[in-house]
Amino acid sequence: MLLDRNEIEARLEAAGKLDSEDGGPGGEVYVEAMRDILPHAEALGDPDLLMHARLGFTWATLRSDREAQEVFRVILPVLRRCLLDWHAAPHRFRPGLVEAMWNQFFNICDCYVRLFPEPARRIHRFLDELERYCPPTRRSTRYAIDQYRMKVEARRGDRDAVERLWRELRAQGEPEEHFHLDGKIGGDAFMWQRLGRDDRAVEVMAPVLAGQIEVRNGRNRSDALLLPYLRAGRLDEAVAAHQSTYTRHRMRLEELGAHLQFCALTGNEERGLDVLDRNVDRFFTRTGGVEWLWTAAAAVLLCRRVMEKDLDRQWFRSCECDESRCHHGAVMSYADLGARLRWAVVDFSLELDEMDESTFMSEQVSKIMHAEPIMESLALPPGTAVPRHHETPPAAHLPSGTDPARALDEAATLDTWTRFIRLQRLLRATPAGDETDIRLALLDELMSPELHAETSHWRHQLFATLAELARSHDAHPSLLGADRLDRIWRAVPFTLDSVLTHPTVHAAQIRGLLRTLEPHCRPGTDDLHHLRWFAVELQVRRGDLDAARAAWAAFADLPASDAYTTRPNILRRTLWWLDLGCDDEAVDSMALLLDAPPGAEDREDYLLLPYLRAGRLDRAREVHERTYRTALGAPELAAHLEFCARTGELDHGRELIQRHLGYFHAWRADHDCPIDRVRAYGAAARLSDRLVADGLDETWTRPADECCEAEDGWSYARFAASTRFEGDLFVTRWDELMGTTATRTLVARFDHP
Repeated sequence: MLLDRNEIEARLEAAGKLDSEDGGPGGEVYVEAMRDILPHAEALGDPDLLMHARLGFTWATLRSDREAQEVFRVILPVLRRCLLDWHAAPHRFRPGLVEAMWNQFFNICDCYVRLFPEPARRIHRFLDELERYCPPTRRSTRYAIDQYRMKVEARRGDRDAVERLWRELRAQGEPEEHFHLDGKIGGDAFMWQRLGRDDRAVEVMAPVLAGQIEVRNGRNRSDALLLPYLRAGRLDEAVAAHQSTYTRHRMRLEELGAHLQFCALTGNEERGLDVLDRNVDRFFTRTGGVEWLWTAAAAVLLCRRVMEKDLDRQWFRSCECDESRCHHGAVMSYADLGARLRWAVVDFSLELDEMDESTFMSEQVSKIMHAEPIMESLALPPGTAVPRHHETPPAAHLPSGTDPARALDEAATLDTWTRFIRLQRLLRATPAGDETDIRLALLDELMSPELHAETSHWRHQLFATLAELARSHDAHPSLLGADRLDRIWRAVPFTLDSVLTHPTVHAAQIRGLLRTLEPHCRPGTDDLHHLRWFAVELQVRRGDLDAARAAWAAFADLPASDAYTTRPNILRRTLWWLDLGCDDEAVDSMALLLDAPPGAEDREDYLLLPYLRAGRLDRAREVHERTYRTALGAPELAAHLEFCARTGELDHGRELIQRHLGYFHAWRADHDCPIDRVRAYGAAARLSDRLVADGLDETWTRPADECCEAEDGWSYARFAASTRFEGDLFVTRWDELMGTTATRTLVARFDHP
């Protein structure tokens, strides 16, 4: 039975109360209530009432929990129908409905520009379509269309286009519809900051801060100028803006990013961690959106500063799940968070660059992540609240009660991932001072290969867990018995090997752990050998030749240890000297292996480049011919590729690349790039360049890999560009963590003439 007009209006009013903004449940209940009204409104045929029903349905769908693409697919045809009907007979529709229709179009524009980004060209086509149906008499609507054009160009980094549009908009005066002016102006201020115009940001915000424009909910918007004030040396104003707003609940993402940057750039990392902890859920609930990207880059900067000062600590991540069934990790470190966010920022910024046919976004967020302090220490007034990152977290749920010993025994019976999560929950639930056994159980778990297959972040957690135990032992040396100490020291070489061969934590953190552990080395053990051996590798990774030689001398002063005269460690030591450009030391370190009869496993090919540089071409060629078919590991593969590129053995080089394409399968999700692979990436790119330069490029099919299908259309030119691009991402990461440019220098050192 069809409804009459009064019944339809009553249903619309009742359905509107389901909106979560009005205290209703929202979600699909709201959507379906609005959807049920549509057939009745269409049958009645009243244009104004039909638009009301359609806009109610599109608004409910827009606010639903559906995926963005599904939402737009559903509502855009309906909104376009409303637009065409209005354009054909504008006198039939109430002004309020027309404004609501345009507001929904602009909600979509906002999503396309900021929240769920679409390619810039597509957004401009969408805006062009809206403009065709917008008469000049709708000044505020045309203003909004051009405002979004400006935001698209700002996202692309086209300063000239933004400036032109800005001046045209300013000449029109502020719009009367479609915007909350305080929010719009705040957004414009952040836009100008990111375009390098702090002066314009201050100018834009002046009417708001002067009280000439109404601010919703009495909201203090001074933090929009935190960074312009700081960069201009207006320190009192910057401090006041930070102090009055840093504890605000649910601050906007761009405001949060400003506070995180401010703290990182002024030596106030502890305050920054307080701000971060108050808002850390913003980085877990959703990854994506342009404002999220800028803010995540600021969080990465803060985490890097925390690592550089060796302030990193483990902390507990809260979760809205039922903890008895939750499979999310509960224990994190700022190094771990920083790494996760950093790669998300890199990936997403590169996606935006592709959408916008620009390099602006990746360049700008990189500048944020790598920014150096404006000042090492800026005094802040006492905090206005207890620092959140120092508060005791709520106790975790313990399925077996509150007895940690019993719960620990029960955890041992679970499968790998569930056991790992349960141990983290136990750690969170155990009072401070009583958690040593839980941490030790976590430490053991984090060294197990089974767990490594479950998570890519085990190295961060392993290092943080060991560091916490080391600090605990340093503070209370008498509390740990021999068995506990054995478990800690067993983890030391495993952990240091992991973080010095894979980009994990900052050099300052590794140095801090070595410093904490050294006073507690046990006589008659290899404890000190472990620390001094990896102290050499730390200096190698940092590219400090003098420090590496001094660290090696300190290691060599110790009594001989069988653990460090094995074949793998002789090869490792050889790579150290090669990385530092010390050919003579590299040859000397290989002497023990080369004294044995020649064979495929002697790995003399590590010395291919020292031989070439010493003019021993015949020896190098003999070693290459003898060993290139057995080159499996990254160090020898890199050496052979470099040899081929320098000597013109291009057929062998091409064979090596084709045989090892799976190894060079570069993808941005591979965030765990070992230093060996960095060497090999550079060598593969240089060999490919040589093939192209000599006119030997060709097309070929890249075979399928675990993450993708086989792909035609590859060439050595494309392979070189792809490998160099991915390799550069990893080189940058290594240098961030080592606090030097040593890895970039290492890769450049092997560039052939």
